[in-house]
Amino acid sequence: MGIGAALIVRPAGRPDGEGRRVPPLDSVLGQLRGFCATAVGDAALLGFAEAAEFAGRVEEITRAAEYLQLVAAGAVQRTRFEAANDGAPALDDGYRKTSEFLRDQLQISAVEAHRRLTLAQDLLPRTGMTGQPLPPVREELAAAVAAGAVPSRSATIITHALDRVRPVCDPETSARMEHALTRTAAEHDPDFLTRITKRWVDAIDQDGAEPSEEVLRQLQGAFIRKPCHGLQHLEIFATTEQFEHLLTVMNTATNPRTGGGTAGNEAADGFVPNQLDRRSRPQKHLDGLVGGCKVAMASGGLPAAGGLRPQVMVTIDYRDLLERLTRLTDTEEAATLDGTGDAGGPGTGPFGFTGTGTMAFTGPVTAATIRKIACDADIIPVLLGSEGRVLDIGRTTRVFPPHIRKAITARDQGCTFPGCTIPAPWCEAHHITYWSRAGTTSTDNGTLLCSHHHHLIHKEQWTIQPRNGIPWFIPPPHIDPHQTPRRNHYFRC
Repeated sequence: MGIGAALIVRPAGRPDGEGRRVPPLDSVLGQLRGFCATAVGDAALLGFAEAAEFAGRVEEITRAAEYLQLVAAGAVQRTRFEAANDGAPALDDGYRKTSEFLRDQLQISAVEAHRRLTLAQDLLPRTGMTGQPLPPVREELAAAVAAGAVPSRSATIITHALDRVRPVCDPETSARMEHALTRTAAEHDPDFLTRITKRWVDAIDQDGAEPSEEVLRQLQGAFIRKPCHGLQHLEIFATTEQFEHLLTVMNTATNPRTGGGTAGNEAADGFVPNQLDRRSRPQKHLDGLVGGCKVAMASGGLPAAGGLRPQVMVTIDYRDLLERLTRLTDTEEAATLDGTGDAGGPGTGPFGFTGTGTMAFTGPVTAATIRKIACDADIIPVLLGSEGRVLDIGRTTRVFPPHIRKAITARDQGCTFPGCTIPAPWCEAHHITYWSRAGTTSTDNGTLLCSHHHHLIHKEQWTIQPRNGIPWFIPPPHIDPHQTPRRNHYFRC
């Protein structure tokens, strides 16, 4: 039976002659096919605004169809199971399992068939042992998919992440994770959602990604390979801590504002487009790493520890760091070291989890790793409040000085434009209220933006409104007629 043929539904226990169609689908399918016949010609006459609206409506139809795919897959699975229990001949279809049936009958891949069946189990209403109706396993996500707010591909990403942390996650945290990821999926694309889910998984399952000593012996190291096309080949397998140090050095050559005579200084209010740099990002990484080695060799000899002390910025709640550095037992004293007398409030780890920190490139990292780095590092104290707001830092100048830039970096962690994932070392400090318009050079009036979004903001179509030290972005009317404020949920949930 091909896809275009009429699908006959034979409920378990009914003879074949009592098969029946699903009437509503015939009329809907006929209308869609009629529309497709003229769609190309009609689309050629659209302006940009009409084309954008057309694309949005088509996406709504697609998401509705995706949900029906899950309903259909669940129905096939249920009826085959019921037929098997009743001994009905409907099960004698030559297929070992439902995924094989769907793959052959619908001409979809085995992976897609399995995805639909798995998602149907999580998102469709269930029936209890006594026949009583039960809500879906992922009730909030199920409602969003049924309403077309979240595409099924994004739902698969979320369910995979939730399944991964289930052995180490309590129900309350799982529900909070589902809520946050569902909201993210409704506002962002699947690629961005994948990054957010990874941060959640890393924050919850901190021990899951740690390699064993045996794995380190087998894989870790810098391997000199055979030359290729006249180029030397170096392959590196590093831990998170080692990788962060390497990327920190590599990215000295990737600052988008670094060029002849600029030395990475921040742009003025009316800024000039970047000079053309034809190097690829991997080339810049290599230049940064080699440049770092040259500086180390020219500094008068490498220290016995193997290099200069690391200057890696890690954001961590000060109570967590103090507990691990000094093993304070007097929790009351530790809680009041900032003079506020406040011992509560969430930590500054990813998504509010305590005992974790965040590195600029590799993301969530355990406090144990931070403690190891801190043994041979300069600790730069940046006091953060319960909402992640910088409480006290430095003085005011026109160009953002290093101490204010570091404070903004500790707070923002990367480009603050909604949906952007560019890390802080690749960003530029921006005056929310321009200096030329009486804006101050301060943490409250500064935010990090990547080069692309920095230029976009200076076109003055988007506006920025700080709220509790967190930048919110107001889109122009042609993007969102309601101009609903948006913020970046990647670096801080």
